[in-house]
Amino acid sequence: MIKDLECIYCDTSFSVEACANFAAICPCCKRSAYLECEYGYGPVTPCRIYLGGEITGVVESQKTDYHLNINHRKIRLAKTYLDAIAEAEKIVKKRLHIFRSGKDLHLLTKGGSLCFYGDWFGRPYDNYHKIVRTHYDGEILEIQFAHSERLLVYNPKGITNTTQELRIEKASKLKWLYIPYGVRTTKYRSITYAMEGNTLFKETAHGKELLPSAEPSAAVYMG
Repeated sequence: MIKDLECIYCDTSFSVEACANFAAICPCCKRSAYLECEYGYGPVTPCRIYLGGEITGVVESQKTDYHLNINHRKIRLAKTYLDAIAEAEKIVKKRLHIFRSGKDLHLLTKGGSLCFYGDWFGRPYDNYHKIVRTHYDGEILEIQFAHSERLLVYNPKGITNTTQELRIEKASKLKWLYIPYGVRTTKYRSITYAMEGNTLFKETAHGKELLPSAEPSAAVYMG
């Protein structure tokens, strides 16, 4: 069965042959774009690792030993379960000369309500979004929250980071990915904010709309 995917980072569409466990690297931006795994329900191996629609390696296991089968060679992995898949992806990227380093910004803000360019997600201060990790690769700041929520901030500038609030004054684009409360699905819904010239647009599944001037509101406010 063919599964159609879309990279959450650059919106590139591509297709893979679906199986119980697989990870996909975007063929365009080369970021880790997708993971489908039976973890918690069954074994996590074998797990194919795709670059676009091409299989670049397979993670296999025997008892507690995990290895990456790549180009008819077996590389023993130091980690197990889902960590082994992440380790294997790093090896595949290195073999393919894909180098995209990143760092954790160690945000002091642990969570709060979210507001984008003065546009609140939900009612002001009604929702609490707990930060679980961050990753910044020099272009995209990714903030991951509890309940599988993600915020992608493209080219962030002017970051104020305190225990009370997080402010990001400017960004070329924002993408908020979330799963609606009370809905039984693993498929994200997304809201995108992007500046086109001096005009701010908000795009959802219902279409694209013009927003009032973003000034002087910060691109991201959490508090």
